[in-house]
Formats: sequence, structure tokens, C-alpha cells
Amino acid sequence: MAYEDVSGPEIKVGMSSFGYEEKALYRYPKFQRPLKVYGKINLKTIKRSKPLTIWKATESDEYKLKPLTVSDIKEAENRLKVRLPKAYLELLMAQNGGQIVYNAHPSPVPTDWGDSYVQVEYIMGIGKENGILGNSYFIKEWGLPEGLILFNGDGHSWLAFDYRKVQSDPEIVYVESDSGKLVKLASSFEEFLANLYVEEEEFVFDGSFEFKDYSKEDFEKLREKNNSEELVIAIGTLSQGDVDEEWLGKQLVLLSKHLDPYIRSEVAGNVWNYLTYRLDEDTLLQLIETFRADTDSDIQMLGEMIVEKLNYSYDQLKEDIQLKGMVSFSLNSSIYHLNNHSGQWHLSNSERDLQSFGTVEELLNQAVIEGKTLEQIWNEVKIL
Repeated sequence: MAYEDVSGPEIKVGMSSFGYEEKALYRYPKFQRPLKVYGKINLKTIKRSKPLTIWKATESDEYKLKPLTVSDIKEAENRLKVRLPKAYLELLMAQNGGQIVYNAHPSPVPTDWGDSYVQVEYIMGIGKENGILGNSYFIKEWGLPEGLILFNGDGHSWLAFDYRKVQSDPEIVYVESDSGKLVKLASSFEEFLANLYVEEEEFVFDGSFEFKDYSKEDFEKLREKNNSEELVIAIGTLSQGDVDEEWLGKQLVLLSKHLDPYIRSEVAGNVWNYLTYRLDEDTLLQLIETFRADTDSDIQMLGEMIVEKLNYSYDQLKEDIQLKGMVSFSLNSSIYHLNNHSGQWHLSNSERDLQSFGTVEELLNQAVIEGKTLEQIWNEVKIL
């Protein structure tokens, strides 16, 4: 996908009484019609009294990595071939990544969701798993522009240091994978930090939504009535539940040709996320053929991503386990995980660690399932 640099409104800044830059005015270009009232920022809604640290105190934080050393920083910069921002490194020396006390940063143009801000609930530190050293995997996986170093994101949207034209002092950009939009948020990481704030959203629950278990009869009636809104919910519920997989596969084949692209997209997304290791080969091939022939480019892309999962090689395993620190797969209806925790590398199932090793190389070479090494059984496994 070709990514478009979006020229957003000019942001004029000045120093606040707290010593941080305050946003004063957003000016939209003539072609841009705001979806909401952006105009002048109401500074009363933005909490500007900065705490001593932005890190959130919490007992469980998957993004909080082991403390940094100077050699860790040098190694990371050599590997990434850039100079990381001074303000970023100073932040990480206090804590190497984690959840933060803010949750938002203003966006100069509406996001794909129509919001005037982007969500920022954590900042990645330096490390392979849940850190910026896993960058190359996500750039490749999501087809993002080379030269970005991601420090926050979920696949559909990302925050990144923009090193496409520089090797130091990068701008901060927001990237939306689905639309191919790339937006400059700040001229520096320091400015980015200064503009973080707490977006307080009201969620009104009227009691109208109920979680529901869908029987085969329920689902087939929904499909016949063409109730798109509830069909989407039911597809996700059944795809993640304990269900007759042969029957579900037949239902998804029918729905993969639905007139509503939202339904077709939901089918493709759930197959990719939850069902590539559960559906039989003939059903998967039918679905892949349909997804590839779809007129929607996102559905076509999901079809290709399913093919990538099915063709996942042992060489890819070796690369991903180094970058991500965890790979999960199915073999003969059993689920296994290769993972790193407590200073060791493990072959685990859903209940416990089965085998443990000192290094990732020992894990790859010595782990055994049913009397065979990982390399020997790899053609039989299915990636989750």
C-alpha cells in the first residue's frame, strides 16, 4: 500500500506556565471540512499539570521491560541504524517502557474513526518483545513504510519515529494501516510528550446489549433474515467458541459471498485471527479463493495473510521467535507455545511449561514433541 503524508493544520505553540508547549490554534486547509469542532482547543479540558513521571503505577504491565543499560542503548541504535531521541532515552532510563498516565494526543486531521485525537496508552521501551526491537517484523507484517520505528500500535494504527529522511531528531507520526494515511503529530518526541493529555469519554450503557450464545438454528435464522448487525456479533462469537467446525466452515463459505462488504470483511478477519488452524483444508482453500477474488482490497489482503499463515516456514519461526519472543501453534489438535519468561525459553502448553532452555538456540534445537524436534514436525503444524 502507498502511504500518503497528510498535511494537517498548522499548530502554533507557546510555552505554558508549566514549562510545556501549549496548543493555541488548529488551522485547517481549505479542502478539509472537520467532522467535529476542532477550531480552538479548549485548554480547560486538557490536564496540563505534568506529574514527575508519565509512567503509570500498575502491578501488571506487559510493556514494562527490564531496566536499560548504556550498552543496551548503544546496541539498539546500532541495530536500528539511528540515533534515538534524547527525550525518549531519558524517559526510558527512569522506566523501560510501559503504560502511561495519559491516553491521548491531539490529531491535526480526523482519524479514520472521526476522532480529533489518537489514543496513546503506553510507550514501548527497548526490547524484542513488546519493544521497539520488534520493529522490522511489524513493518513487514503490516506493509508499513521503511524508515519508521514504531513505539505504539495495534496493527490498524501506529505511532512512530519518522526516520525516512533523517537518522536523528525524528518527527512523530501517526499511521493508519487501513487507509494508508500518515500524519505528522509533532516535530520531536519532546513536543509529543508535552501535548499528551487525558481524554475523558463518557460511556453510556443502556442495557440493550446482551452477550449471547448462538445455536446452529439461531445463526442460520440470522443469515436467512440478513440481520447484518447481529450477524457480525454472531460470527465473532462462534469463531472464538466451541463449535462444530465443519458446520461453521460451511456457513462462512456462504457468508464470504455476502452482498454486504462488512459481513465479508468480518468473515475474512475471523478466519485469519481464529480459524486457520481449525478449519479443514478444503474449506480454507474455498475461502481463500473467494477472499482473493473480492472487490474489497482489505479482504483481498486478509486472503493473502491467511495464505502466509498456512505457508509459515521453519525459517520464519526462527526469525519471529527472536523478534517477538513468542510463537503459538497447533499440532494434532494440541496447542503449544514457544515463549520467553523468567529468564528462560520454554516449550509450553496451556497449563504449564513442558521443557525449558537457557537460550533460544537450545529451544529450537533441543525441544521435542512426540519424539521429534521442532524442525522435524514443522511441516505438520498450523500457526495460530
